[in-house]
Amino acid sequence: MEGLVGRLRADQGLLVAWRGFKGTTRSEARGSFFTVRLWDAEDVLDQLFAVYDELPDEWRSRVPLQRVWTLVQGSE
Repeated sequence: MEGLVGRLRADQGLLVAWRGFKGTTRSEARGSFFTVRLWDAEDVLDQLFAVYDELPDEWRSRVPLQRVWTLVQGSE
């Protein structure tokens, strides 16, 4: 993984796989934590939700989301 980042002379790399990664890929990436990050679908969505309200209107119009509130059972 670091090989591609190095060949491109990048400081960091992000590899996104919507369906996730095999365990061997994740364990190999642990040794490259500061140069290569792996994101699966959940990571992409978590990051999108975290910054969605701060995105420009143009971007939000391309990914229109609406916040939905629900009751949580047993919250006492």
